[in-house]
Amino acid sequence: MNLTKPKRGWLNRIHRRGGGTLYARILLSTGLFLGLHASASNPNSDWMGLASKLQQTSDVKDSMSRNWLIKLNDIQQEPIDVKLKTVNDFFNRSVQLASDLDSWGDYDYWATPFELLKNQQGDAEDFVFAKLLSLLMLGFHEDRLIVVYTVADGTNPSITTPRPHSVLLCLCGENEEPLILDSLETRVLPAQRRTDLKPVAAFRLLDHRVSGDLLNDSDYTASQVESYLAKLAAQGFPTLEPK
Repeated sequence: MNLTKPKRGWLNRIHRRGGGTLYARILLSTGLFLGLHASASNPNSDWMGLASKLQQTSDVKDSMSRNWLIKLNDIQQEPIDVKLKTVNDFFNRSVQLASDLDSWGDYDYWATPFELLKNQQGDAEDFVFAKLLSLLMLGFHEDRLIVVYTVADGTNPSITTPRPHSVLLCLCGENEEPLILDSLETRVLPAQRRTDLKPVAAFRLLDHRVSGDLLNDSDYTASQVESYLAKLAAQGFPTLEPK
């Protein structure tokens, strides 16, 4: 299987599977299915080789961030399942899951991967963004990677009481089956098997790119996601619209 833009067929397939129906509905309701039937395109060339470029910058000083970039370079040619498992394992083993308040002294802080790895703790959202950006650097198409906000029902051994929880949905399983990368689960599992999670909202991170000129306009108020993309851009990620 390639990592190019997905076709719409996956949506019909998960509609026919009980566990995936909620994910199909949330993606339909948020409009994330739009364009998935379009012809395939190549992964963004700006992301390919980015791990090497970032590794060579003097700004990447902490050992954990360097290890992350080295790991991404090492697995560039590995199969999809190896890439998914390696990325999921790396962050789950390297970073402690904690609330934003405990990690950053803020109730809703969005950390970049470099901030997360340097701090060595963050919330589920921080894990999701770090894994998403990792997969972009490994050649996954941006349309395949979806941030999903869920409610965990408390039946998972790691979550014993119902609470909000964020996961990364990747349309990259067999026959484009949706897979879940989770900060509380070592396995990368099909969405239909994660019956402990009820999806409530979803978005694609790079759908919210804007230009740097717009962000610099004093009359423009950036959204939280736009401010986050600007912070990523300042750290070397191609997350703003090109000039």
